[in-house]
Amino acid sequence: MPPERQTKVIKDRLDPSRVAMATVVAAGLGVGLAAAFLRHAQGTAHVGPTSAALDEAFSAFFGAGLGLTLGSALCALLIRRGSPLLSGLLAGVAAYVLVLAPVLLYTDDVSLAEDLNAGGVAFLAFLLLAFGLFALLGATVGGLIASVLRGDRMRKRHQH
Repeated sequence: MPPERQTKVIKDRLDPSRVAMATVVAAGLGVGLAAAFLRHAQGTAHVGPTSAALDEAFSAFFGAGLGLTLGSALCALLIRRGSPLLSGLLAGVAAYVLVLAPVLLYTDDVSLAEDLNAGGVAFLAFLLLAFGLFALLGATVGGLIASVLRGDRMRKRHQH
């Protein structure tokens, strides 16, 4: 297939500008909510240091996942062409790979050499799976809402 045809097929199946904007929004929401949830966990009383560390880790993880979910749902709602599910999933995964994973690497207290060894890369791949599920959830919900909204719009258009 010639390159011009491939580009046309991609543009017909995706809305690249809106996916890119939703990726930025999902990344911003992920980082922002992770920081907010982490700040809340740090202000909460804990039984001991292990309890505090686990609460902080879970809060940051859940905040980042919630941000990716919301960004993916927004992408699925706002695209004009192509699959809402694919677009939302792509925006969420891109937000993790391009922003959240580097932020996780930068903000932890482990050296970069240890983060980029086989175990560290495997852990980031495992997190990709987990955050991919958050993105899939958001894309699914956003796609369902979009289909309901488009169905209502189509019914109103055909009534007149």
